[in-house]
Amino acid sequence: CVLLLVGVATGILWQRTVAGRHLFALGRNEEAARFAGVRTGLLTMMSYVACSALAGLGGCLFVLDVNSAQASSFGNFYELYAIAGAVLGGVALRGGEGVVLGVVLGAALMQLLSNTINLLGDSNQLEFAVVGAVILFGAGFDEVVRRFFSAKGPAGSGR
Repeated sequence: CVLLLVGVATGILWQRTVAGRHLFALGRNEEAARFAGVRTGLLTMMSYVACSALAGLGGCLFVLDVNSAQASSFGNFYELYAIAGAVLGGVALRGGEGVVLGVVLGAALMQLLSNTINLLGDSNQLEFAVVGAVILFGAGFDEVVRRFFSAKGPAGSGR
């Protein structure tokens, strides 16, 4: 229920509002967004606030899931899972591109990979290696796509 609410709210923000278009412009090229009249400082600050609020919500849900909280090592390496899930979901590492449904599906796929590795073998090192490989291949694929579209040039340019 919480995932659905956050996903729908984020999708509406990203696709249906001026602030969402400004956010994607900021992610693509901050300087160009500033020259286009986007208040990049305020938008960056609000993005960090929203990210922190969602991280707090995620932490609360995580504590409710496992019924305990330990400050020393609770949630180690979860940032890698988040990055890998976003990469699998089609979010560009260079910024300015992404779809909420892709992020949700990428996160679900990362959970599926994690559960599969835990069922096949009891090695955390294998799980970290798979997550690292997903990020590596996602970054490589992102770079290949970027080079393909930059070489292709704008539509109708005669190239």
